[in-house]
Amino acid sequence: MSDLEEEYQLEYFHEEGFVRRECPSCGDHFWTRDADRELCGEPPCADYEFIDDPGLDEPHSLAEMREAFLSFFEAHDHERIDPYPVAANRWRDDVLLTQASVYDFQPLVTSGQTPPPANPLTISQPCIRMQDIDNVGKTGRHTMAFEMMAHHAFNAREDLDEPGQYAYEGEVYWKSETVRYCDELLEEMGADITDVTYIEDPWVGGGNAGPAIEVIYRGLELATLVFMCMEADPDGEYELKDGNTYSYMDTYIVDTGYGLERWTWMSQGTATVYEAVYPDM
Repeated sequence: MSDLEEEYQLEYFHEEGFVRRECPSCGDHFWTRDADRELCGEPPCADYEFIDDPGLDEPHSLAEMREAFLSFFEAHDHERIDPYPVAANRWRDDVLLTQASVYDFQPLVTSGQTPPPANPLTISQPCIRMQDIDNVGKTGRHTMAFEMMAHHAFNAREDLDEPGQYAYEGEVYWKSETVRYCDELLEEMGADITDVTYIEDPWVGGGNAGPAIEVIYRGLELATLVFMCMEADPDGEYELKDGNTYSYMDTYIVDTGYGLERWTWMSQGTATVYEAVYPDM
């Protein structure tokens, strides 16, 4: 049982006939349209199934995949914004490099002190993760520098004691809509959506937490959908995987991350991500 099991009972999952399973290999819980599926689909529980057999209809370059993603969300009423610098210390003093698109909006926007540049929005954010350097060249899927395609929505509870205390009000959209967008994007790109699994994986980081979903297709994690809605609280009701307790916040944020390089790789089915990302090297 996951730490936030009730948070994953999404209306969309039930509408679409998903079933919840426990992977006998790793013990993770996941959602699938395939009632006969037993494994979660993520290595090492399962192998890659797209090498030399691409999982999308058409091969895409990085530029083509980026444009396809951003255009999809523009067509669904998101405003496209320009990426931020990779040096996050230009606007915050707690980190050096931009490691995810949500870094662009921490801490002022995520806390509700400052309005976002658009709501909802879509972006493709260049990122650098030094902690991945030891995996580069070993796994075939890790890159230290990458682009995180994303869509974000910034919400605030409507039953606040002091309306107007945050820079944004009400709900733009939340969990079911976020999963629906992911499903529709995959289907539009030609994925076999009966082969997609959504793995429950509660997220914690930087004093915040919330339910999160890893999106797995043919053995590759293509996206993570984070629902940031909790904050560290010594008296909190929920104890999560870091051993700390958390309670719900007044603001709640859709924080998604779609790996541009991995989507491009999936569309080409090359032996490793590097052939797809650096075809001329």
